[in-house]
Amino acid sequence: MKNYGILKFKTADVDNFTSDIGMKIRKKINPALRQVLLKAVKGNVIVDRYPKLEKDKPYIFVSLHNFVEDTIANLAVIDRCTYVLFGTTDQLEVNKQVYAAWLNGFIYVNRLDKQSRNSAIPKMERVLNGGNSVLIFAEGGLNNSENLLCQKLFSSPYILAKNTGCEVVPIAPFYEFGSENIYMNVGDPIDLSKYDDKKEALTDLRDALSTLLYESMEKHCTPIIRENLSEDPRMDYMEQRRQEYAKTKWTKDVWDEELTQYLDAADKEHIAVMESMDDIIITPQNAEIMGPVLVRRKEDKKYNFKNYMHQNWNKK
Repeated sequence: MKNYGILKFKTADVDNFTSDIGMKIRKKINPALRQVLLKAVKGNVIVDRYPKLEKDKPYIFVSLHNFVEDTIANLAVIDRCTYVLFGTTDQLEVNKQVYAAWLNGFIYVNRLDKQSRNSAIPKMERVLNGGNSVLIFAEGGLNNSENLLCQKLFSSPYILAKNTGCEVVPIAPFYEFGSENIYMNVGDPIDLSKYDDKKEALTDLRDALSTLLYESMEKHCTPIIRENLSEDPRMDYMEQRRQEYAKTKWTKDVWDEELTQYLDAADKEHIAVMESMDDIIITPQNAEIMGPVLVRRKEDKKYNFKNYMHQNWNKK
């Protein structure tokens, strides 16, 4: 059964996605709601570090996005009313837990629609100017890369900081697959509004997020012995990530949206070049040069996580 009372937020504009009185009420009930959310988290939430933030001051909280429980863990730990930027259409439509997101305060964004993404900025500005905070997962979808502590960030934290003057608070939730513990490492506020260069600002924010996560990994990770790895650890990792997504009940193939990530011009050009290789035909004249390239291309396609999820999501 669809969440009919929630579906209106798909098209609600900046004046109608929330009300002024709603923001005030959410601010008052937030301490009690955080206690409920803390009990709702499937795991033990352990706060390793939390900075001293100014009372009643709005902040732009920017969190890494690595596992399905990190949204609720963030909202349970952040010490003030914080509207979450929510970009999961399938769950908006059918997951009853979204009513809890509504009670907390949320801003829906269709990650595949440019107009929807652009409209999220003035909505978040309204929340911040109204005295409440916002929570953004600036990587887009969950980080499913094997080597990056933090993927490239979308620009909304910088834009919001420049437009409102609010400081950015980086958060690195850490969860080791199969563990019962979620560790929260929250950094000191960063004033991105002082940066004239957007790329420099987002790079420094990315470095801060990566450092926080590395600290948690160094402190809490279980070491892996190489000889205990299987013959194909990359595939094992992808299956582990699939199982993380399987903790949520999906009603349809959502992976073009859920696996959204920021791609700059160089990334898009690289992808276009790689895809163009699928049309290359091996001949005696080009085999020596193109053979190894196409072998690597075949391996890249084998370990393409989006394709893996299209083929193996937990169909209901």
